[in-house]
Amino acid sequence: MPLLSGCWDSVELNQRAVVAAIGIDADGESDYVVSLQIIVADEIAGAKARGNTPVVLYQQKGSNLFQVIRKASQKIPRVVSLAHARIVVFGEKLARRGIGDTLDYLERAAEPRLTMKMLVARGETAKNVLTSMTAIGRIPANDISGKLEASQRMYAGDYAVSLDDVIRSMSNKGSGPVLTGVEVEGNLEQAPLKANVDTILPEAVVRINGMGVFRKDRLVHWLDDNRAIGLSIVNNKVKSAETALGCGKKGETIGIETLYSKTHVHSLIEQGKPVFVINLEQTGTIQEAECSIDLKSPEVMYSLQKQWGEETKK
Repeated sequence: MPLLSGCWDSVELNQRAVVAAIGIDADGESDYVVSLQIIVADEIAGAKARGNTPVVLYQQKGSNLFQVIRKASQKIPRVVSLAHARIVVFGEKLARRGIGDTLDYLERAAEPRLTMKMLVARGETAKNVLTSMTAIGRIPANDISGKLEASQRMYAGDYAVSLDDVIRSMSNKGSGPVLTGVEVEGNLEQAPLKANVDTILPEAVVRINGMGVFRKDRLVHWLDDNRAIGLSIVNNKVKSAETALGCGKKGETIGIETLYSKTHVHSLIEQGKPVFVINLEQTGTIQEAECSIDLKSPEVMYSLQKQWGEETKK
């Protein structure tokens, strides 16, 4: 009879430390501090829960990611598993130094998925973001991932960027990636405490905020509000957006929700200089009208369409 052998390097599920998020910060000029947000399985299981935090953060320093993650086994009583990591957060200091070397490991390693969402901790460290307790999602990594998806769906100023997106952007000559910004809003000292989520009004909240623009592998600029929305429009990332149009004489506005947005970009040379032509098609609906206008009038609707187009160009 034929003999069937199992995987020689198999590890039982109860012997794995499941990493939900990876944080990478700069340590000096060339080294790294890696934070691994690991799920405490007993706290998630329910029956075995002891009321402790559902995740724990382990940190390790080193000169490269492969070394750091292997060395972290000295602190973690199980085999580190990166296969279910949902987000990677870079500290802003590291992002400005360059993230190219870290991407090499994340792309080559067998476990990390190309669908992981990539973010930059705006004005702070990745550690601060990943140690913040969250109220709605028990696992902070899932909470951040959920906020990213909700923000992209409801507000066009932010959109999710995967590891695969970043690698493709850096592979194109003359191109650079954009990464979503994330920050801790409020009392940073209160953020890691369980008491922060035991109240109706948390003192610290993790917030998705803006898009970081990279030149090659280095962060060079942040885009906020209208500029970030413009980036989403050009890159065809808009799922829904809101625009306020002025009307009346008392600062009244009309609120328009974008229901569909499609952009076509092409380039040409005029007088020896490159010119980009952006053609945008969008449809929307009026969600709020503070001023008294006749919305049944074709002339009024045409005027609003024209005004909406001019506002979008800004």
